[in-house]
Amino acid sequence: MPETVVFSDAYVWTFTGQLAILFIAILAGNVLRTWVPFLKKLYIPAAIIGGFLVLALKQIPALTPLVDNATMEIITYHALGLGFAAMALKTAQEEKKVSTVKVVESGAIMAGGYLIQAIIGLVISIAFFFINSKYFYAAGLILPMGFGQSTGSALSWGSNFEANYNFSGGSNFGLAVAAIGFIVGSIFGVIYLNIATRKGLVKPRRALAAENDRVIIEDPNEIPNSESIDKLTVQICLVALAYTGAYGIMLLLAAVPIKAVGDLAWGLNFLWALVAAFLIKTFMAAMKKRGVIKRYYTNNHLMDRISGTMFDAMIAAGIMAIDIEDVLENIWLLAATCAIGTVITFWYVRKATKHAYKNYEIESFLTNFGTLTGTLSTGMVLLREIDPDFVTPASSNIVLQNIPSIGFLAPLLLTLGFAASSLTNTFIMFGVYLVLFIAYNVFLFRRRIFKKRYADKPEEVWTE
Repeated sequence: MPETVVFSDAYVWTFTGQLAILFIAILAGNVLRTWVPFLKKLYIPAAIIGGFLVLALKQIPALTPLVDNATMEIITYHALGLGFAAMALKTAQEEKKVSTVKVVESGAIMAGGYLIQAIIGLVISIAFFFINSKYFYAAGLILPMGFGQSTGSALSWGSNFEANYNFSGGSNFGLAVAAIGFIVGSIFGVIYLNIATRKGLVKPRRALAAENDRVIIEDPNEIPNSESIDKLTVQICLVALAYTGAYGIMLLLAAVPIKAVGDLAWGLNFLWALVAAFLIKTFMAAMKKRGVIKRYYTNNHLMDRISGTMFDAMIAAGIMAIDIEDVLENIWLLAATCAIGTVITFWYVRKATKHAYKNYEIESFLTNFGTLTGTLSTGMVLLREIDPDFVTPASSNIVLQNIPSIGFLAPLLLTLGFAASSLTNTFIMFGVYLVLFIAYNVFLFRRRIFKKRYADKPEEVWTE
């Protein structure tokens, strides 16, 4: 019995120490970002800087044991789900009015970005496989997970491919793709922003009223800050409840005796967190409407802080968990995938947003490109540089498009395991993804393709 206690204490202190290293690294990244103007101008998040700082320190033999990769991978995986749960639990607020058609088009652009990343990624990885069979033929599917999704998704599917489909170094490949994606979103986004500004293509937008600058901290209809339980505690409890519900969904799916379903169970923890959070929010809204619940229990400001903390932890931990030796094993595949993926993503998003958004295409490009290479926060940081008060509908589009984009993306997200299971299935799904990409873009560019049908219908143009 005493030995068990000692082991337990050692484990607890090891995990606590890893958390301390993680958050100290984020603080160190913030200090560096403040002191080094170059880093600040590129809008590289402190979590990325801190993660790479520790990754560099890990290469010193004496400091290698500083970080436990397994623990950091666990933090990365679960921080993703917790962050999405907090985002989904936010109460709906009035957004800048945008048409339903424009929201659906925004979802099609996001889905098109994922699909073109998957298509290009597969072209590259299949080519590498035929050159040298040591490369995994479906490795390119990690590109939309690392660029389009997040560190957690890239790690989850990279680990899945490594464990089930013999993708050597898959988890580290996924972490590296995600880390590069964040850098791409920040650096390329800022470079394009500066070029567009110098050319006079865009001017900073300012709000018409000063109150637009104010952040709503608390709604008068919410529960008070402190009664028998603190308001922040309530938010954490709701997030924990949502993630527990997500775990229940994953257990149910894992019990299905079909391997592809089992892959979905654990590979999409963020999606099940969204589903569970939506169910909780729907139930609470129904109780509020019936008068059973008198006040709102969720606070959007606090939920933003929770999700922000989770995503900072996810990003830093994901970078810190990278094993350089495993990355070097696939370095040429990684370099080709990320380089070509960046160019194609940039090209596609630029073309699509220029067509879809009139008078605010630059703002929409920055939000979509930032989101399709980093996270939603990357896109929003870039947007705030030219539209700090969210005067244009770009911020509303990027938030509301998540609803249709989930439907558009379902065929991709639900078939990743099947596509990776064999080379034949990879070719089959490559064809499916290509057909879907064409279909989504026929819808998106329908006015240009079917000119006669839409000749008498004015195109929606946003004006200040």
